[in-house]
Amino acid sequence: MTLGILVATDKYRDDIAGIAEAAVGRGHRVVFFFMDEGCRLVKDKKIISLKDKNGIFMSMCDYNRNKMGIAKEYVPEGVVCGSQYDNAAMNRESDKVIVF
Repeated sequence: MTLGILVATDKYRDDIAGIAEAAVGRGHRVVFFFMDEGCRLVKDKKIISLKDKNGIFMSMCDYNRNKMGIAKEYVPEGVVCGSQYDNAAMNRESDKVIVF
């Protein structure tokens, strides 16, 4: 199963991380898309450490990243700076999507 996690807020960090860890622990694939204020979480060590786990993929809206004042050099390697197309792809490919 693929679980999509759309993150549009910088709140609920622990819930987001817990759900992703539980899903990967059960053998599921997790795809993140960060947008709006959720882009701020790409600077959060707990959230970003998830990208190193097998089965987790992360992308973010580059327009929103810029709007939030996050310089591109602060985006960790392995996080794709894309567009809403990545959000659409996550929704298309995921069996379930959770929105924060």
